[in-house]
Parts: sequence; structure tokens; C-alpha cells
Amino acid sequence: MDQFAWTEQITTISSVLRVLENQVASGELATPGLEDLKSALDDLRLRSWGLLMATSADDHHLFQQRFRIRRGKDMCHALIADLGTGQLSGRHPELLELGAAGRDLATAVDEARQQAF
Repeated sequence: MDQFAWTEQITTISSVLRVLENQVASGELATPGLEDLKSALDDLRLRSWGLLMATSADDHHLFQQRFRIRRGKDMCHALIADLGTGQLSGRHPELLELGAAGRDLATAVDEARQQAF
């Protein structure tokens, strides 16, 4: 397998971000789509960190699973805190989907744990 071209990929991402920054600064780019970009970059950053940490772990698959679980738990706790303090408005329509996803996740966790033991 060929070595991944880290330098080329980093250069490409940096170049795209510079173009986007210029477009936002000049008013050429609407900001709503930037939320999706930020989420994708956050996901990339977190997954990259997880991969980096997994290279030093004895069981890479287990490490990645535990990393995803810890990250999900942290995100849930942060959302709970932000909703509780009002930092995150309860008026967002996406909260209905978030609540449904949370309930589905709780059910899936219960079922997976029952099957595991």
C-alpha cells in the first residue's frame, strides 16, 4: 500500500480554507453552509486524533471504539449543560431530531449491553 500523502492533503485543506475565508470576507459566500463545513472539519480533527492515538495502542480497534464512545458522551454532556444554562436555545427545531436520536441511542446501548453480557 502506498504511503498516504499527508503534506499534499494538508496543503489542499489549507488552500480551500483560505479561499473560503476570502469569500466570506468579501460577502461572496453565505454563512449557513459554513456550519456543515465546521462540523466536517471537527469530525476530521477528532477522527485524526483518534487515529493518531490508536497507532500507539495495543488494540487499535478497541481504542477507536472507546474514543468514539467517550467523544459521544462528552458531546451529550455538553449539550445537556448548554440547554440547562440557556446557552443553547430550546427553540431550535433540530432539538426534536436530537431528542429522538438520543432516545434511539439509549435503546441501542441497552440492547448492545444485554447482548454483550
